[in-house]
Amino acid sequence: MWWHHVEGLEPFNILLNYWWRETPRWMGQPQDALNHAIMAIRDLPDDEKQHWRELFDHYVFGNDDQVVAHIPEGGRSVLDPLTAESAGRLRAFLLRQLSR
Repeated sequence: MWWHHVEGLEPFNILLNYWWRETPRWMGQPQDALNHAIMAIRDLPDDEKQHWRELFDHYVFGNDDQVVAHIPEGGRSVLDPLTAESAGRLRAFLLRQLSR
């Protein structure tokens, strides 16, 4: 994740970026989450954005064992570690929500 500048000095130029990850394909693309957050959160009032920032910090960026310690195993739903199957269910849910 860095910014760069490219200047083409010839009449014909090609720029090719390839992003690779060493994570399973079923995990999805972080860029998709960013785009959705821009659409759903970015232009909210500041106090509402702060609430969402705290939720993201707690459940996404600070997702240590303490976050779910109070929830019995088997009842954590999307807070359990993702598997191909649970990611598929979450993706289906998101598709239904986004198609409304």
